[in-house]
Amino acid sequence: MKEGKRKTHRICNFLLFLSFISIITNFIISILLPHNGDFMIEMISNLLLSMFIIFYTFSQITNRRNNKSTVVIASLLIIGYSLFQMATKLELVSILKLNQVEDFRDKSLVEVIEWSQKNKIKINQIYEYSDLVDEYHVIHQSKKEGTLVKNLKELDIVISEGPNPDKEIIIPDMTTWHSKRVLKYIKENKLNHVEVEFQISDKNKDTVIEQSKSGNIKRSDELKLIFSLGEEEQLEDTKLIDFTNMEEFEAIFFLKQHSIKYEIKKEFSNHIKRDAVMKQNKKMGTMVKPNDEENKVILTISKGKKIKIPDLTKYNIVEITNWAIKNKLKLEFKNQYDDSTALNKVISANYNKGDIVEQRTLITVTISKGKLVMLSFKNIDDFRIWASKNKVNYEEKYEFNTEVKEGEIISYSHKKGDTIKNSDTIIITISQGKKVTVPNLVGKTKDAAIKELKSLNLKYNFVYENSTKTKNTVIKQSLKADSEVSQNTTLTLTISNGKKPNVSNSSTQTNHSPTTTTPNNKPESCDRSKTVTVTFQSSLNGQSLSETAANYRRAYPNVKFSFVGRASSVGNNGMVHRDSTSKGSFEANSCDTYTIYIVQN
Repeated sequence: MKEGKRKTHRICNFLLFLSFISIITNFIISILLPHNGDFMIEMISNLLLSMFIIFYTFSQITNRRNNKSTVVIASLLIIGYSLFQMATKLELVSILKLNQVEDFRDKSLVEVIEWSQKNKIKINQIYEYSDLVDEYHVIHQSKKEGTLVKNLKELDIVISEGPNPDKEIIIPDMTTWHSKRVLKYIKENKLNHVEVEFQISDKNKDTVIEQSKSGNIKRSDELKLIFSLGEEEQLEDTKLIDFTNMEEFEAIFFLKQHSIKYEIKKEFSNHIKRDAVMKQNKKMGTMVKPNDEENKVILTISKGKKIKIPDLTKYNIVEITNWAIKNKLKLEFKNQYDDSTALNKVISANYNKGDIVEQRTLITVTISKGKLVMLSFKNIDDFRIWASKNKVNYEEKYEFNTEVKEGEIISYSHKKGDTIKNSDTIIITISQGKKVTVPNLVGKTKDAAIKELKSLNLKYNFVYENSTKTKNTVIKQSLKADSEVSQNTTLTLTISNGKKPNVSNSSTQTNHSPTTTTPNNKPESCDRSKTVTVTFQSSLNGQSLSETAANYRRAYPNVKFSFVGRASSVGNNGMVHRDSTSKGSFEANSCDTYTIYIVQN
C-alpha cells in the first residue's frame, strides 16, 4: 500500500512540476513576445497568474493529504492552458483565428495589395501627402483592425505621397541669418521654391541682407533670399568641392556663394537619385576664379532612373504595384467591365510597352471586372444610371403600343443575363402609348374642336389672330391632319378673331384676344402647319446644360427651345430630365417655344 501511495505521489508531483515549468515558460515568452495590447497590463496579468500557479504547486507538493484526482486534473488543465498560450503567442495556432482586417498603418502598399488578393477584397487607393509617413506606406484605412473580412467587399487605403509641397509654413524674418542656418531651415521645412542670389555688400559675408516675404506661405511659394558676398576685395579664387550626390539646390547655392559661373544639364541615372548631381566638368580641387565666364562649371543633374514601360497587360496587380514602388512612380487603378479580359487582369494602361517615363509619373492601369451581364430594370431612369456608370452604349427608340403605358419600356435588345460586349449598343424600345390620328379641325368651331380633341385624349391650346374666316373657327392647326401621334399630345389651334377692325373704328372696337406678334410687334410670318418631330435621344445629351442645349439646337435648327436646369436624384448632368420625357417625341413648329428640362445638380 505504501509503495502504491508513493507511486501516486510521484505522478502527482511530476505533473505539478510540469505545471510549474509550463507557466514559467509562458511568462518568459510573454515578456519576449508581447501582444499588441497594453504591455504592462499583460505582464501584470501573467505575473499574478504565475504566482498563483507557483503557490498552488508548492502547496500541493507539501500537503500530504491532497486529493490525487484533483491534483491530476488541475495540473493537466494548467499544462494545457500554458501550452495553448505559448502556441498562440508563437503563432503556431491559427485554427481559431477568424479572417480579419489587419492593421496596415505604416505598412507598405505591397503588403496591402498582397493581402487584398488573398482575401479577394477590392482596394481603393487614395493618395495623400504626409510629412510623417514614408512614401507608398499606409496613412489610414477605412476599416479598423479586427473587422471581419466575411462580408467586406472593398477597403479604402490612404497612401502617403511623401511631404506635401503646398503645406503652409511660417517663415521667420531671416535677415542677418548665416547661410548655414538658412540651409538647415530650408531642408528641415522642405521648402521647394527658394531662389537665392549673392551680391557685393558691406554687410557680413554669407548673411541674409534681403528677403522677399515672411509669415505664412506655402512650401511651393517662391521665396527669394539675397545674401552678402562681402566687400568686392574679399572675392577670391575658390577650390571646387566634390558635388556628386549633392542636392541641386545646395550645389547651386555653393556656386553662387563663391560667384562661380555655372550651367545645368539633366540626364537619366540608374545610380544617382533624382535632383542630385551626377557629375561635374571640373574635378574636385580645381581652382576657379570668380565670374569667369569662359571657365564655367557644368553640373549634370540626375532625372532619376530611365524607366522603360513593360507590357503591363502581362502583370498582375501585385507585380504592377511592386514595379511602381521600385521605380518611384505614382500608381492609379481603375476598374471596368470587359468581355475579352478575365477578372482582375489588366485591360490597358495609359503608357504603352517601350515608352520612357521619369520618376513620379502617374501610371493609370485599368483592371477588368470581368464580363458585364444584362440586368432587369424597373424603369428607364434606373437603366440610364446603370448604363452611364458602366459606360454602356445605348439607343432609345419609340413606338406606339396599346398594351404598354406611355413612357414605359416595351423591350430591350438584350435579355437578362446576356453578356454585353464592349462594342454592343443596347436598343431600348419605349412606348409612346396608344396611337391617335390627328383630325382635320380647320373650319370647325372652337367648341367642336375641343369636343373632338377630348374624345381622342389629345391636349390643346389656342392662339388668336384676325382673319376673314368666321370668328371663333379654327383656321390653322400645329399638327397636320392624319398624322399619327400619341395620346396627350398637345395641338396648338389658331382661332379666328374675325376681320381686323378699321383704323377709324379702332377707338370703339375692342379686340379681346391679342394677335400673336414677334418681338418687333410685327405679325408672325411662320407657318404653324409646318411641323417637325423632335425626338429625345441619348446621343444628344451633353456633360452640361449648355452642351445638351447646343446639341438639340444643332439637330433641330428651325425649332425654338427653352432649356431649363432642374435638380434630379437620378440621372447625370446634361441628360433630359424625366419631367420632359412623358413622351419620347413631340411635334414642333417654328412659331412656338418649347421648354425642355435638363438635369443640373
